[in-house]
Amino acid sequence: MMGQVFASLVPTVAAAESAIGLAIFVITFRVRGTIAVEFINSIQG
Repeated sequence: MMGQVFASLVPTVAAAESAIGLAIFVITFRVRGTIAVEFINSIQG
């Protein structure tokens, strides 16, 4: 049972991470009007 829960949790977390990344991309595009690679590289933590 525990393996089934873990197997369903992993894709859920991956989908959430993808959604957050896409949201950051869209917000950056809306604010700046373009996606400049130099700007994306400068905000890396």
